[in-house]
Amino acid sequence: MTTTKQRSSVFMIEPASPEDAFTPEDFDSETRLMGKAADDFVRNEVLPLLPEIEQAKEGLMRELDRKMGELGFTAAEVPAHYGGLDLPKTTVALIVEKLGPEPATCLTLQAHAGLAILPLVLEGNPDQKERYLPKLASGEWCGSFCLSETGSGSDALAMQTRATPTDGGYILNGEKMWVTNAGFADLFTVFAKLNGEQFTAFLVERTAQGVNLGREEHKIGLHGSSTRRVAFENVFVPAENLLGEVGKAHYIALNTLNLGRYKMAASALGTGKYALEVSTRYAKDRQQFGQPIANFGLVRAKLARMATHLFALESMLYRTGHLMQAWFEPIHDLPPDHPELHLRYREAASEYAGECALLKFYGTEVQYLCADEGVQIHGGYGYTEDFPIAKIFRESRVPRIYEGTNEINRLNFTQHLIRQMQRAGLPLLEEARAQASKLSHDGGGGNAHTTRPMLTTLAEQFRAATLMAFQQAWDAYGDHLREQRQEVAAAIADMAVYLYGLDSMLARLPKLQGAQAEAGELMAMLFAREGVVQLNEKLHLVRNALGAHEPTPHLTLPRFNAVDAANRLAELVLQRDGYPIA
Repeated sequence: MTTTKQRSSVFMIEPASPEDAFTPEDFDSETRLMGKAADDFVRNEVLPLLPEIEQAKEGLMRELDRKMGELGFTAAEVPAHYGGLDLPKTTVALIVEKLGPEPATCLTLQAHAGLAILPLVLEGNPDQKERYLPKLASGEWCGSFCLSETGSGSDALAMQTRATPTDGGYILNGEKMWVTNAGFADLFTVFAKLNGEQFTAFLVERTAQGVNLGREEHKIGLHGSSTRRVAFENVFVPAENLLGEVGKAHYIALNTLNLGRYKMAASALGTGKYALEVSTRYAKDRQQFGQPIANFGLVRAKLARMATHLFALESMLYRTGHLMQAWFEPIHDLPPDHPELHLRYREAASEYAGECALLKFYGTEVQYLCADEGVQIHGGYGYTEDFPIAKIFRESRVPRIYEGTNEINRLNFTQHLIRQMQRAGLPLLEEARAQASKLSHDGGGGNAHTTRPMLTTLAEQFRAATLMAFQQAWDAYGDHLREQRQEVAAAIADMAVYLYGLDSMLARLPKLQGAQAEAGELMAMLFAREGVVQLNEKLHLVRNALGAHEPTPHLTLPRFNAVDAANRLAELVLQRDGYPIA
C-alpha cells in the first residue's frame, strides 16, 4: 500500500478513506513473518525466563538484547548503509507490539533501538555513524539515552550537566537520572549545556574515565530492565563526539522522543492485548456460583471495554505509522553525506509529533485500563504474584510518566495543532466555523442496518465539537493557551482522541470480514457511544473555563442497545481467547 505525503493533523478537518488509512490488514507476508518472529521470541524464549527476569539475573537482559540484535530487531531503524534494515515505521511498531507481553524486555529494545540509535541516525555525521551504528545495529553494543536529572524531568532545559571546552574536546560534569540500559550500555547519548548555556549533545563511551554508575533503582515494576544514575566526573569527550550542532540538541531530544512515543503506543498495545488474553482465559476457567465468571455481565463488560479501546489504539497506531513513513521514505534515497540530510530527518521526525503525543498518552492509558480491569477480573488472585496479571499491572503504571508525562503530552498535542495552523496553514478556524451547525444534528436513530451511516454522522459531530473547542480556546488565549489554560488544552487533546479513533475505525471497517467485521463494528459503536459522553463533558468544561454564557451544544447518544453489544463483543473475545481481530 502506498500513500502520498500528507501534513499532520489533517484528521481534524477531513475524514480518512479506507484506501488512504493503513491498517494491520494491509501488512504483506514479509512483515507478518517479522511480527511472528518477534511473537515467537517473546513467548518461547522470554516469558519462560520470567522468574529470572524478575530477579534481575546478572547478564540476562543484556543476553536477551543481543538475541534481539541477532533477530534484526535492534537494526530496524538503522539505514542499510550502516548495516541496518531501515524498516517502515509500521513494521517497527509491529515488532515492538509483539514484544509487549514482557514489558521490561520490550523497554530494553526501545531504549537501545530507539532512544540510543535514533539520535545518531537523525543528527550524526557520517564518521560517527560509521563508528557506532554497525555495532549498535547488530547488538554487539548497547546504547542509552541520558536526558533527565534529579531537578529536571519535564523541564529538560533546566538541566545542570555542563560541558566545558578544552584542548581537543570537552570536559563533561553532571549526573543523569532514570537511565534505561545504564547497567550494560556501551554508548551514552548525553545532553549538557555547553558553557552553561548552549543545549548540546555528546556521545560518551562507557569506558571513558570518570563515567560512574549508581546502583540499580528499586522500581515497582520493570525489574528486568536496568535503570541507574550515571555520573560524569571530569569526563573528557573528544571533539569528534559532539553530536549534531552546538546549541541545537533540542532537535535531537525532541525528535527522538517524538518517534519513541509512537513506539511506546505500540508496546502499550502489545501489553494491553496480553492483559486481555490472560484475563479472558482466567474468566473462562474461574468458577463462581456454579459457572464460569465469563458468563457474568459485569465481567463481560470489562472484556468488551478492553477490546474496544485496543481496537481504537491499533487503528490509530498503524494509520499514523504509515503517514509518518511517507515523510521518511524519500530520505532513504539520499547519500549518507547529503548536505540536507539532517534537515530532512528533522522535518520527517517532527511532522507527526502531535499524533505521536496523542498515541503515547492514550496508548499508555489503554494499557493501564487493560491491566487494571485484568486484576479486577482475577479478583484476589490478581493481587498475588502467582498470576501474570499482577506483573502486567505493576509494569503498566510507569509508561504514563516516562518519555513525557501524559499531562505534558496532552499539552504537546494541542500546541502542535497551533503550530500546524500557523506554519502549515491547516485551516482549523475556518473549518470550525463551517462545521459548527453539525452539532445540532441528531446523532441517534438508526438500527442494525444503518450502523455505519450512524457512525459517520457521529464522527462528523466529533470533528465539529473538537474544532469548536479549539477555536474558542484560540480566540481566548491564542499562543498562550498551553501556559495559561492547561485544563482547556488537555481537554481538546482528549476530544481529539475520540475523533481520531472513530475516524480510523471507520476507515478500517470495510477491510474486515466475517466475525472480525462484526467485532469491529461492535467496537466502533461502543467507542463512539463512550466518545459522545466524553466529548459532551469536555466541551462543557472548555466553554465553562472560557466563560461562555450561552447553552453548550451537545452530541446525542446513538440509539442502540449497548448492553447487548458489549455482551456479543465479549462472546467474540471469549471465542478468540483474547483480542477478537487477528
